[in-house]
Amino acid sequence: MDTLLEGLLPEDVRATTAPIRDCVSALRHEERRFVERAVPTRQREFATGRELARGLLTELGHADFTLLREEDRIPRWPEGIVGSITHAADLCAVAIAHGRDYHGIGIDLEPDEGVDKDIERVVCRDAEHDWVAAAGEDERGVRCRIVFSVKEAVYKAFYPKTRQFWSFQDVTVAIDLDEGCYRARLPGGAGVDEVTGRVRCDAGWIVSTLAVSRGEMESPE
Repeated sequence: MDTLLEGLLPEDVRATTAPIRDCVSALRHEERRFVERAVPTRQREFATGRELARGLLTELGHADFTLLREEDRIPRWPEGIVGSITHAADLCAVAIAHGRDYHGIGIDLEPDEGVDKDIERVVCRDAEHDWVAAAGEDERGVRCRIVFSVKEAVYKAFYPKTRQFWSFQDVTVAIDLDEGCYRARLPGGAGVDEVTGRVRCDAGWIVSTLAVSRGEMESPE
């Protein structure tokens, strides 16, 4: 696991990052059709994610796997594998694990930059507004983006199993940047009321992760 992700996921979760690059020609025919009409930037993002995922899948015994996607655009991982792909600006990150050990994996990557104040109304709720405001006006937008990133990671860890849309208002988070962790309260239907994950601001990036172990689930499948 590379430096940016170090300590953010359990050791048995495979994860990596890499700059987005022009590896579109390496896409399989079946993969290419998903982005053949997309702009070049999107094609490069998609291809880099597939290339990184293929390398990690090889480590878990799925060499040379063609990674398609579902109708709702989430990756169609091999049977028995859970994972997440994220990209922002010029960087891509992928994390995968065995489904026998993990219910879901979520990872989100964002630039360490502020967002417009109007976004806070959409993303934050309850005490999250106080946490964002406590940073002061200069850092308020950055903290709002951190809340956004954490909620994205949580959603990505659960959606492949629940197939339920959660708005930002459906999840409540409490973030401790000093400890590099967060706690998230989930809506009904998640299978568990609360989870804890990791978050880091480093090298110009915000990285949020969540690895939901089978043991955490109230009603294991």
